[in-house]
Amino acid sequence: MAAPAVLSTPETTNYARLCRLLVDVGSQALRDTFDQFYSSGNLHSFLAAHLSTLKSLKTRRILNANQWGKLFPAVPSTVSSAGFDITLLNVLLRNICGLSPPASTGSWDALPPGTDKRREADIVRVKYFRNTVYGHAEKASVDAATFSSLWKDIRDALVRLGGAGYSTAITKLETECMDPDIEEHYKELLKEWKNDEDNIKGKIEELNKKFDDLKKTFKDEGTGKPHF
Repeated sequence: MAAPAVLSTPETTNYARLCRLLVDVGSQALRDTFDQFYSSGNLHSFLAAHLSTLKSLKTRRILNANQWGKLFPAVPSTVSSAGFDITLLNVLLRNICGLSPPASTGSWDALPPGTDKRREADIVRVKYFRNTVYGHAEKASVDAATFSSLWKDIRDALVRLGGAGYSTAITKLETECMDPDIEEHYKELLKEWKNDEDNIKGKIEELNKKFDDLKKTFKDEGTGKPHF
C-alpha cells in the first residue's frame, strides 16, 4: 500500500520556509561572522593556534569525529569554513573567537533583550529562533501571524550579522516557490541541527554532573565522611 501523499498548505509552507531561512541564510551569516576572525587563506593556522582548546572540546565530546575531520583534514590546505555546519560554527564562535556571552544576560543560552543589537546577542538569537521554530515541528505548520513575526525577528538578526546584502536574499526567499520535496528537505535539516545541539548539551550536562560528583567526593574525603 502506497504511503499517503504529504499535502502542502500555506501553514506547512510557512514552517518549511522558516526552516530554510535558518538553515541556509542562518548558517551563511554565522559563517561570514566566523570568517572575520582569521586572515583569508589562513584558516588552518588559526585553528592550529587554538589546537589545545579544540582538543579539549573533542575529548569532552562536544566536537565529534566528523567535525574534527572537517577542522583538520588530511591535507591541511583544503580546510574551508564552507564545510562547517551550523552546529560547528556555533561551537567555534563561542570557544575560539574571543567572544564573551552577551553582557545583557551573561549567558549564551538566554535570549538577550531587544535593545541589545551586538554581534554576540545576534549569535544567540540564531539559536534561540531555531528552538522557537522547531517548537512547531510536531505539526510542522505556522500560522500567518506567527510566521510574519518570526520572519521579521530572524531577518533583522541575520541582516545585522551578515550585512545589508542579506536583506535582498531574504526577501526573495520569503515568496520563492517551494515544492513538497524541498519543504521536507529543510524540515529534516533543521531537525538534524536541533539533534546535534541537543547532543552537545547532553554531553555538557553529563560532564558537569561528573565534575560535581568529583567535588563532592573530595569534600567527603576531607571531612572523613564514609563512602558506601
